[in-house]
Amino acid sequence: MKILIFEYINGVGFADTDLPPSLAREGWLMLTAVLHDLLASGEHEISVLLDKRCAADVPHGINIITVLPQDDVLAVFTEALQHCDAVLPIAPETEQILWTLCTTVEQAGKKLLSSSSSAVAKTADKMETFRVLSAHPIPTVPSHRLDKYPHFHEQGTVIKARDGAGCENCFVCYNEDDFERLLVSLHNPEHYLIQPFISGVALSLSVLFNQGTAQLLCVNRQFISILENQRLKLTGCEVNCHVDKTPFQAIVAQIAQAFPDLWGYVGIDLIKHNDQLFVVEINPRLTSSYTGIHDALGLNVMELVVQLLGGDAHPMPTKNQTIRVQLT
Repeated sequence: MKILIFEYINGVGFADTDLPPSLAREGWLMLTAVLHDLLASGEHEISVLLDKRCAADVPHGINIITVLPQDDVLAVFTEALQHCDAVLPIAPETEQILWTLCTTVEQAGKKLLSSSSSAVAKTADKMETFRVLSAHPIPTVPSHRLDKYPHFHEQGTVIKARDGAGCENCFVCYNEDDFERLLVSLHNPEHYLIQPFISGVALSLSVLFNQGTAQLLCVNRQFISILENQRLKLTGCEVNCHVDKTPFQAIVAQIAQAFPDLWGYVGIDLIKHNDQLFVVEINPRLTSSYTGIHDALGLNVMELVVQLLGGDAHPMPTKNQTIRVQLT
């Protein structure tokens, strides 16, 4: 199968400026993990769109489509679609970037190796995600639009962009002074949501979804730092924590029913507060945890995703290790 990979950050997302080191590292880790997984099968012809500054470091055997700063990246992407069978976009949900890429693939009649544009539209908007989770009901963090509920939560207040990816544009305030200063600094409050801070362990789930069903691959622990400006930053994760997976499998089964158009690899962020689990957000794309799964479980996740095109996949781990992924 001819497969096109487009990782947005190292593709051309920052073609006219310096690559942000942490975002570029996270994107590169995901891209190279995907390429190694697909190369391992020896069955696919792989092409990748890349910023010219990154092209030298790609594994041997990959067809590189170089994108220049002056290029219209969507036009280059659309042209590259004509020469492939299937596409994996790796991109943030911010500003509808991921949705646009998925929509372009669908309109070209090519196979998506990720969730559909409709699933991206629902999960990219954190307020819509909250609405769907609450309606089913799946435990989640109470959320309001910031412009309609600009009130400080005494246990701590989280403010995040409605379409942010990971910790992007995500802040936490523990006192009203910091909260008021943050409110003044944020433009377009309707683009943000506000939540109470819930203390606990930050976790993520790596899951395969397929038409209303879900297979939990592993539970991962996230390491999150608070920077001086109250901004949150994901610094790393431990992939495949040794925990009882039963309650997590129950939650992903509920999510599969609530979002039946989720497909392929999906990451789910949660908070474990005492014995309670709260879904924080759903990422309809590859996540940083993906990069440790091969070493942790011995699974080739991209081959499992390709198998889903034929109807089903059966993960059979050959390892059971915990792997640390460092993002900074």
